[in-house]
Amino acid sequence: MIVAEFSAIPMGTGTSASKYVLAIYEILRESGVTFVPGPMSTAIETNSFEQLFNVIEKANKKLAEMGVQRIITTIHIDYRLDKDISIESKLHKSIEK
Repeated sequence: MIVAEFSAIPMGTGTSASKYVLAIYEILRESGVTFVPGPMSTAIETNSFEQLFNVIEKANKKLAEMGVQRIITTIHIDYRLDKDISIESKLHKSIEK
């Protein structure tokens, strides 16, 4: 399992990004991945890098369809090979400390 965090920042669209955030959440819902919205980024779980980057590409294409001319996308990836991880397991480990 891959747990990743990403943000897509629409440049030159004004100070409110809520309509863009909602559009990306719709892409995530349609994709079937588990995701958890955060205040500055969104955590997602995928089974492969291919699935991860397909979802991120769809999110960026959606913003482009909405007229965004420049998108800054940041991605952090946790790819563990020694054990299974999930958003939930990572959150519970943080709380336990």
